[in-house]
Amino acid sequence: MKINPFKLERYFAKYEFNVKYLLASSDCESLSIEDLLALKDGAELRFKEHWLGYTESQGSPALREEISRIYESLSPDQVL
Repeated sequence: MKINPFKLERYFAKYEFNVKYLLASSDCESLSIEDLLALKDGAELRFKEHWLGYTESQGSPALREEISRIYESLSPDQVL
């Protein structure tokens, strides 16, 4: 089966990294981890101490709590 080239991807392959201005990007400016962590005091230490293991099957209680704060009438138990 022959698949036609994806024209947008071919465009970016040709121009994305060798033009002065790229006005067609849909992503944000790239950052290093160091630059990202520098945006908030204490972030580097919190990042280094963050546990990367499994969590409860419904998700981290702390994360569910933070997500529920975005909404006025949502409790952490309602975050799926």
